[in-house]
Amino acid sequence: MSAQVAAADGTASFAFDQPLLSTRRHFSTVDYHLARRHIERTTRGQFDFSLQSAREFRHYDVRSARLGETQFSLVMVDSVSGYDIEMMDDPDLVLLHILMRGSAQLQQGTARADAAAAQMVLLQGMARSHKRWYGTTQQLMVRMSRRHMERVIASETGIGIGDPLSFGVMPVVDLARVPTLWNYIVMLCRDLDSPQPCFAGAVGRTAERTLALMLLNVVPNNYSWAFAEESRSAVAPYYVRRVESYIREHAGEPIATDDLVAVGGVSARSIYHGFRRFRSTTPMGYLKAVRLDRAREALTRNRAGARISVTEAATSAGYTNLSQFSRDYRARFRESPSQTLADA
Repeated sequence: MSAQVAAADGTASFAFDQPLLSTRRHFSTVDYHLARRHIERTTRGQFDFSLQSAREFRHYDVRSARLGETQFSLVMVDSVSGYDIEMMDDPDLVLLHILMRGSAQLQQGTARADAAAAQMVLLQGMARSHKRWYGTTQQLMVRMSRRHMERVIASETGIGIGDPLSFGVMPVVDLARVPTLWNYIVMLCRDLDSPQPCFAGAVGRTAERTLALMLLNVVPNNYSWAFAEESRSAVAPYYVRRVESYIREHAGEPIATDDLVAVGGVSARSIYHGFRRFRSTTPMGYLKAVRLDRAREALTRNRAGARISVTEAATSAGYTNLSQFSRDYRARFRESPSQTLADA
């Protein structure tokens, strides 16, 4: 991999001269149908790869490595007029497209984003998306877990996670403006490429956590306020903390807005705005998150021999409607409660 691309503002050039993942798991083919089957199999049907004509296809090459829940893939596709990728939804997926060669247009719903070499596009799997790649392309894809990053936010800031982490709609970032993030990703890939990687075990978990923190720092998101210097010393108002504590203690019981008002000692409007400002969610959104996390914890405890049914997990967490529980659970964890139970 060797290329040099002018920065978006024209002030400098950005060089891609690092050999990345050169010794990692490798697949290469000049057969379009083999490439398509490989992509479908390795992504479990999440990506659909297509061309206008199979005769335009020349070469597909991918090299991959994992660091905890994060996967790095160096992908090269050589075709005459480009190709299309349809990506299915996956609420847990945060995907970084780091373009090294070629250009692309991405669409998610009504939103569109154009990207060229030396740029990074952050795509979230909250909805289906379509990606049109032009000509021969090369990119480094970094697949990250939204749940993992939410855990990092919670442990780093001490706040409760209510609304799902969101980076907005397909932000495009010039790599020249985030050189530390790019150089760190390169360092991770180089280490994973070595015969005896340093980033393994506890060190690997710390490295993955650092990557999440760097991304959260450079790409604006709905929890950016929690990392702002002035917010670190700012404590949520007493009524927000009282309501939080009450929700955690009584999540398994029916809770109404009047209960929260009585506990907080302020109006429902003040509680709502306090949660929006200091917790990036609503009081009821926070309650739902607590209930779902407790239900998942109960279902996964089956690994330790503590058998529990889906209905028992839902009701003990505070749900009275099993259908609503299943919908909320699937939306948050990208699998049904019964799937979690079966895996346990």
